[in-house]
Amino acid sequence: MGVIGEAFGKLFDFLASIFSSLFGFLGDVFGTLFSVIWDAIVWIGGLLKTLLQSLLDVLIGFFQVIYALIDGILYLIYMIGVLAVKLFLVIFETGKILWAFIVGLGNTLSSLQYTPRSSPGNGYSDILGRLFTNLEVLEINTFAYILLFLVWVITAVAAIKLISSIKGGG
Repeated sequence: MGVIGEAFGKLFDFLASIFSSLFGFLGDVFGTLFSVIWDAIVWIGGLLKTLLQSLLDVLIGFFQVIYALIDGILYLIYMIGVLAVKLFLVIFETGKILWAFIVGLGNTLSSLQYTPRSSPGNGYSDILGRLFTNLEVLEINTFAYILLFLVWVITAVAAIKLISSIKGGG
């Protein structure tokens, strides 16, 4: 090969070492640059994660407050409905008691005039009829009717007191 071959060989070796050094330098520069860029991307991602997590926590807290407020309002409406039903039941039961008192009073007043009936002989009605017939000479039937009415009223008042003294309702 000669001198020219050796000169070109040394030239190409020199150029190869320059390009190798240049590519190594550029590889190190770009590696460091990309490493810095990657670290910046990771840092920005962490910052965005922290900011978005904080924003998400604030939004979740806000909606939890709204949910609790709606839950409280619906529970208040539910309890007002329960109170209305209980109040209706109390008024209805009071009306039933008042109606029973009026019916009982009417039955008592209508039964002040007792007319014994005859029976086929298998009960007390026949015996009571004969007893009333024999006791008419004493003329105590009016007094007995008044006492019967008083017994009924005292029983009704005692029943009302007993019912009103029951606690808890259920």
